[in-house]
Amino acid sequence: MHYRRWRVHGDTSITKKAANGAGYLQNGYPGHQVDGVRVFDHVRIAEKALGKPLPPGAVVHHVNEIKTDNRNENLVICPDRAYHNLIHARTDAYNATGDATKRKCRHCKQYDDLENLRVYERETTTSYWHAQCARDNANEKYWRQKNG
Repeated sequence: MHYRRWRVHGDTSITKKAANGAGYLQNGYPGHQVDGVRVFDHVRIAEKALGKPLPPGAVVHHVNEIKTDNRNENLVICPDRAYHNLIHARTDAYNATGDATKRKCRHCKQYDDLENLRVYERETTTSYWHAQCARDNANEKYWRQKNG
């Protein structure tokens, strides 16, 4: 019937809506249905600790990156997605190189100092490229478009 339903539930006959208070799992994050609205557990716990709803655009980060570990000490409220992405970039760089200030080239996937990389900022993302990698990527894109 529906591949996603089968993949998530293992049963294609599940069609009824979850009852109030019923739990669910979405992309590995546990949550509950409250008054007809799905709320992730980590968001609910962060709001309870904060004493009010999260501000618009705020993101809850799991320090140990385990989506089901919703202890207060494992949750950090980030003011926006950009700050959350920065936490992940610094953590990934530190785990790969031992230096949180390095960034990964989008083309060759090698970590390097920011002084050796070009920074391309868009409205929602920032990417880093070595100068040669940017040229190589542009050439590859040109030939892909030309040769269909």
